[in-house]
Amino acid sequence: MKIKITIETLLIPILYLLVISPFIYYLEAIQSLLMILAGILLLCLAKFSDFKITLKNTPFIASFLILTFYYLFYFSTSTFKLIGESFLLFLAPLFSLYLYRIDLFIKNRKKIQLTYCISISLLCFYFIIFYINDIPHHHFDWYLARYNLEFNCKIHGTYICLWIAIAILFLVDYVADYKKHSNKLKICFALMFISLLSGLIIYNSRNIILGLFIVVLIHFAILKRQKIVIQAKVKLVVILIILLVVILSQRYMDAIHFLIYDSFTNSTRYASWTCSIKLIKESHFLGMDYNLIQEKLDECYQPFNSFELKKFRINSHNQYLDLLLKGGLLLFFTFIWSLFIKIKETLRQKQYLYFSITILFTISFITENILFRQYGIYIYFMCDVLLLGAIFRDKDHSIYKIEKS
Repeated sequence: MKIKITIETLLIPILYLLVISPFIYYLEAIQSLLMILAGILLLCLAKFSDFKITLKNTPFIASFLILTFYYLFYFSTSTFKLIGESFLLFLAPLFSLYLYRIDLFIKNRKKIQLTYCISISLLCFYFIIFYINDIPHHHFDWYLARYNLEFNCKIHGTYICLWIAIAILFLVDYVADYKKHSNKLKICFALMFISLLSGLIIYNSRNIILGLFIVVLIHFAILKRQKIVIQAKVKLVVILIILLVVILSQRYMDAIHFLIYDSFTNSTRYASWTCSIKLIKESHFLGMDYNLIQEKLDECYQPFNSFELKKFRINSHNQYLDLLLKGGLLLFFTFIWSLFIKIKETLRQKQYLYFSITILFTISFITENILFRQYGIYIYFMCDVLLLGAIFRDKDHSIYKIEKS
């Protein structure tokens, strides 16, 4: 019996491989290849005869076109690579609309998300083992422990914490109807959650943890507005988890100490934001040559007496400022518009998982150029490919009917 290979049958295994790739994140070429393959297959899947430009998808298309214009205008050896990244970030996910017309994808979507959770849980388990073995070197000092992890595992704390936070949101969404799962599965889910939470505490990106906390508060507010009673034990568990994160991490106490006895103006964040705003004003909010941004930032850092600023190439550490630097107010506006569309439509359609993820990204963009590195591009692309198409899907094509059938 011959098996007919189509774009649809190829995409599903590619998506499974894509969500497994974080476990072998150190092989960046494989992750890049999987993103490119997924992007090309989505492009091939698109039916341009019925693809219409609407107010919903305009900001995504506009962001891609504006970035492409600037990259071509300030041409360099990395231009086509950057255009490719922009395609993955803004254009390819739009074609996930057509994924939601494929029953095979809809049936596998939550399984793909669970596979991602398993992959990140295993990665966190590795971090836990490394942390325990490294105790003689860090002696439970959070900064030294994280530095050793980043140095040996070669992944920035903000990005891995973002991966973990999204895995937690995926897992909570999957086990929301926990009563239908067997006791063995419940134990497995509990172990996965413990692994993810432990990884989050060990790497401890304050902005990502704060983002998760804000997402939880928003969800409680939504449930209260819908007059859904939140069980007392659920509230207690959430409070205990928050206290656990704060108490077990020396970082929060250090942050409080810094704010009391030092000044924010002495931090690298202040320097990077101040210099970025200075360059934005000098460009008259029209954007500038992206090839010169880091060089001009380094020049601006000279008056600051900071070892970190002198030793490392510190970027703007703010996605919104980075977009203003590269594409001016026009790019900034289209990007904010795309986030607004996501938030508005997910709330309107009650797709609270994607809403939570969008809020998490929106907050994470404040302190990091998430879309500057491959690990950030990967998680943004992966989430949009799996979830963006749902807010553009046909009104008569319900994902819930198929998932429950």
